Amino acid sequence: MNFVEYLKFLGLTGRYGFLSDLKFYLAIVAAQCFYIIFAIFVKPDIYIGNIPHFFAIQFYIALSEELLFRGALLGILRTHFPSHYFGISAANVLAAVIFSGFHFFSHAPLWALGTFFPALIFGYFREKYSLWPAIFLHFLYNSEYFMFFS
Repeated sequence: MNFVEYLKFLGLTGRYGFLSDLKFYLAIVAAQCFYIIFAIFVKPDIYIGNIPHFFAIQFYIALSEELLFRGALLGILRTHFPSHYFGISAANVLAAVIFSGFHFFSHAPLWALGTFFPALIFGYFREKYSLWPAIFLHFLYNSEYFMFFS
């Protein structure tokens, strides 16, 4: 596999049509609504310290997790589980389950389970467009989580 084919396999090449996809903006709004509603029940403790450092870490986490789970893992699973249900691939569901499972090592069970639906959203945009919208959404979701609830 040459370098360009490898980038394509990981989802790092592709269309930028997500910028005109209403679902992409709804995914952004959904994150805002979730954290606002959750903050009503749990008093957030907002302290992020060094802002550039904070966002650099969030970008690194989003990039590395997306390359691993939606890039490599979802790329492999798509060849073995090609079926789709309601616009979501079986490979995406399986990758989201594995992604959530890994979060049990570092998060409380409720938060770990809570990563399943965002993982489906990230996988949807990776399969439909490229890995870039998944990386952006993951960065946004992580930044808000760590800003308000860590």
